[in-house]
Formats: sequence, C-alpha cells, structure tokens
Amino acid sequence: MFIKSSQCDGQQETCGCVNVAIVRDAVIVTDEAGNVSKFDHFEWRDFIAGAKAGEFDLPQDSPALAPAPV
Repeated sequence: MFIKSSQCDGQQETCGCVNVAIVRDAVIVTDEAGNVSKFDHFEWRDFIAGAKAGEFDLPQDSPALAPAPV
C-alpha cells in the first residue's frame, strides 16, 4: 500500500509529492512521473534520520518556500 504525505497539496505546479510503500524487503518510492526508487530498510532508516535532523532542508532562498500566490 502506497502512502502520500498529508502535506501534499495536490496542485500540479507545487505538489512534487512522492508515494512510499514499506514492504517486507524494501521501501519503494514513486513520483507522479512514474519514476521508481527502491531502498533497503537500512538506507531508508538512515535517510529518515537525516531528514529529521534537517540535513535535507531547503535553503531559505528556495522558491519552494515562497508564499503561494493568491
């Protein structure tokens, strides 16, 4: 079963969301373009730890952090 982040707004221009499935031997990540990446559980654990520690945060000047136009 794939899970999509609750933070995904569903807007084509801003979404960029991925779907994640945690299965017995791997974690599978797909994007809306149909690309697929597969990680073992150790790789996924280390990635999640890095994300929680802020290692992958966007720079403050990233356009993705700008307020959405109204």
